[in-house]
Amino acid sequence: MADADHQQKAPGNVAATHLESTAAAVSQLFREHNRVLVAYLTSRLRCEQEAKEVAQEAYVRLLQLQEPDRPSLLRAYLFKTATNLAIDRLRHRTIQHRAQEQPELFEDLNTTRGELDDPARQLLAREQAERLLCYLQELPIKCQQVIDLHRLEELPQHEVAVRVGISERMVRRYVTYAMVYCHLRLDGMAAGQVRQRVSL
Repeated sequence: MADADHQQKAPGNVAATHLESTAAAVSQLFREHNRVLVAYLTSRLRCEQEAKEVAQEAYVRLLQLQEPDRPSLLRAYLFKTATNLAIDRLRHRTIQHRAQEQPELFEDLNTTRGELDDPARQLLAREQAERLLCYLQELPIKCQQVIDLHRLEELPQHEVAVRVGISERMVRRYVTYAMVYCHLRLDGMAAGQVRQRVSL
């Protein structure tokens, strides 16, 4: 009976030991390499605050590892993970800058009174609006919800964040992504190609 009880408790003990060893390894990495890691990320991101956020996220990724490796391999994994996260940040920053340099997508599709008097322009505007609606339906569901509330119902971003249950920062990312995605689709790029070039 004692052996059976021991066998039943063993998996839990193993899991607890695993968590403790992982936490200890990550803690050691933080003490020994955090300053260097943050400095490295700051040089890439040009922003110390963003560098600290990326470093923190990288440590969280390490804590989620099922089977931690030796300290030397964990260090390499930490820097690789942090580098990938920094690249994602830079990609999003590029997308945001690109969107800011372009006129507002939905304002571009509005027609003036003079344009409505031109049948050719009226037809073009209608076709473009129909294409835009199709492209919006290609977006992730939550992204569509954000666009509907922010652009169509004209709710401010902080209210959209509350309604959808996400952060205001995430609302801005969804709006930026939708603008860039739809612009590229309107320019004739295939959906698959757009998703490879831009991501949330």
